[in-house]
Amino acid sequence: MFDVVFPLVGRGVECYRIEARHRRILWVNSAAPSLGDSMMDLAARTLLGDRDLSLLTDSKNVQLYLNDEYFTAVYSSPQDARAASHKNPFDLVICDAYSPRVLLKKVIAAPRVEIVGIYGFLNGFEVHRTYFAFARMMELLGIDRIDEPMRPTITLQAESKNKQAEVDVCIAVGGEWSFRTYDHWSAVVSWLVAQGYSVSLVGSENGSKSALEILELEPSVKSTVGVLSLSEVVLEIAKARVFLGADGGLWHIACAIPIPSVVLFADCQIFDDEGNRTTRETRDIVCETLYDDTQVSNIHSDAVIEAFKKLRMRTGLCVS
Repeated sequence: MFDVVFPLVGRGVECYRIEARHRRILWVNSAAPSLGDSMMDLAARTLLGDRDLSLLTDSKNVQLYLNDEYFTAVYSSPQDARAASHKNPFDLVICDAYSPRVLLKKVIAAPRVEIVGIYGFLNGFEVHRTYFAFARMMELLGIDRIDEPMRPTITLQAESKNKQAEVDVCIAVGGEWSFRTYDHWSAVVSWLVAQGYSVSLVGSENGSKSALEILELEPSVKSTVGVLSLSEVVLEIAKARVFLGADGGLWHIACAIPIPSVVLFADCQIFDDEGNRTTRETRDIVCETLYDDTQVSNIHSDAVIEAFKKLRMRTGLCVS
């Protein structure tokens, strides 16, 4: 181990293992605050089920983890985490990365507590965040085999866990980034409705225009676009039997529930050891993937429909 010095605000010791003595742990999740990245980076928390695990994350992600099976407490403020530590001290802090914004929160919350990093000083190229998170956590715990599925997870409210699906297909419309925003959902929805499938739309306000266009064509479709909180969106997605969407936070939520999906990727610079391009699904995620080098809207609606048909064959989906 060696000392990591934080100017003006304290001192911590970097560890290379999560040991048995590390029982009360704070995880600082701020390296990549987007919803999808947060879910991938935190996916390996399933390997820490025997610890008292707390989370310090971005305020917009807090709702997702409030009732989590693995986090006993969730904070958006490092000051609140520090107050909790005064009452019951942490004995280890996990930091996503050794970046200034992550380390600053660590030293405010627990300045002299030992520290381990998931990414450490790694920066500059894209990795498969879910696989990386599990591989790094296995290294920190000193284990070489796990039985847990390698995918993001989410804890549903009790009343939603075993509830029968209320809609056949849930589609996420809109998007934060133009290259991940699909412009041809109307054609896909019209085909689904013609086949007798019930459809619901989810998304934030940036998908409102797309949702209105779809509703004008297909009034039977249900839309909650732009009107639900994050926790309510999770419950809405959980009502569906299949999810369709572009790569993003809502797709990661569907995978975490888990729900079979069709997902559209673009400009994903992740490669395996042989140099072949990979996307963000894992072998434990049931999905059909479509890819374009520049933007998802270059993917024809017929290709999305064919991917849905393949998923239907794999899952035995019938009209409800």
